[in-house]
Formats: sequence, C-alpha cells, structure tokens
Amino acid sequence: MIYRLNCSSGNTLGVEEYISYSEIDDAGLWRRYLEIRADGKALRYSRNHIQDYWGMLPDGKWVESEATKPHCGVNVPISKELFEAAWSSARCVNEL
Repeated sequence: MIYRLNCSSGNTLGVEEYISYSEIDDAGLWRRYLEIRADGKALRYSRNHIQDYWGMLPDGKWVESEATKPHCGVNVPISKELFEAAWSSARCVNEL
C-alpha cells in the first residue's frame, strides 16, 4: 500500500485549497480517500462509497511523477498510522 498526503496550497491549476489523505493499492488504484476542504468540510470515499453529491474516490492510476509535480501543490508520503488516524478521526459530511 501507498499512503500519501496532498496539500493543494500553492497549486497553479486553480483548484481550491484542500488537504487529502490517500490509500493506494499495489496496482496504483485508490482504496480510500479523505479530503478536508478549506471551508472545513471533510469527505470520505472508499470502494464501498465511490461517489456522492460532493465528490468521488479518485479514478485512474496513481502516477507519482505526475502527482508530485509542483503545479499540483505538495504531495508527500505518510505512514499507514497517520492515514488511519486521519481516517478514523475525521467527521465527514457525507457519512453513510
């Protein structure tokens, strides 16, 4: 598994600021994704809850060389423990 934290601050793509936590499997597909937006809304997606009114689990394959380009903001590896702590403690507006 790959665990990543992304902060969109400083991106040049025009996306609003957010922080996200990703769990990506060995095939490069997202398993779980947590996004915390600048307005404080937290959103949680997994293979059991792929999409809703607010957003969706990222699709496509993880490509580190693309995700770590400076125009995307900052993307860094994190531990499984940090991912799990964020995942379990976030209060999400899209809970099922």
